Amino acid sequence: MKELPIPLSDIRQYITSTSPLMLVYGAILVLIIVYSSEIPVHYKQFADSSLGRVIGIAVVYGTIHTLGWVYGLLVALAFLLLLHGGMQVKEGFFGLMSEKATTNKRWYVERILGKPNKIVTDQVITTAPANA
Repeated sequence: MKELPIPLSDIRQYITSTSPLMLVYGAILVLIIVYSSEIPVHYKQFADSSLGRVIGIAVVYGTIHTLGWVYGLLVALAFLLLLHGGMQVKEGFFGLMSEKATTNKRWYVERILGKPNKIVTDQVITTAPANA
């Protein structure tokens, strides 16, 4: 039978010496990671700013040096998910839009998926490129 690279007594000591506060901190980090999409946008936008990035990197660095690489990895993942949520691009048409009710029967898929019964816009206004 092969010997473990780390003596079993050291593993037991590490498990028993783990503070309950560290376990709570790890659980909070896991909850932040799982529910990162529910965090308000203004926190995500702050994390995406220059000051927020510097603070986030400092927190990751400090966590690695004080609590170890496992907690540092969790903090880094939570921070990256905050950064990813801060970058939101608005898509779609903006401006004057009219809504009109449709008169046709809807397709089966539209009824099942619950698509709306109205057309948001029926006209598209385009302009020529400026540097043509």
